[in-house]
Amino acid sequence: MTGDSVFLFLPILFYIAPVVFVIWFMIKFLKIQQEKNKILRTISDKLDKLN
Repeated sequence: MTGDSVFLFLPILFYIAPVVFVIWFMIKFLKIQQEKNKILRTISDKLDKLN
């Protein structure tokens, strides 16, 4: 009986796992982009101070 219940949840996990992975990837991507923008902003500010 317990083995059958494990196989019942497998298809649900196959549908949920890609959604969770995509959400995690998008959050990670947005954080990396924010960090890049922050670095570029500081570089731009330093270049503006030179002029």
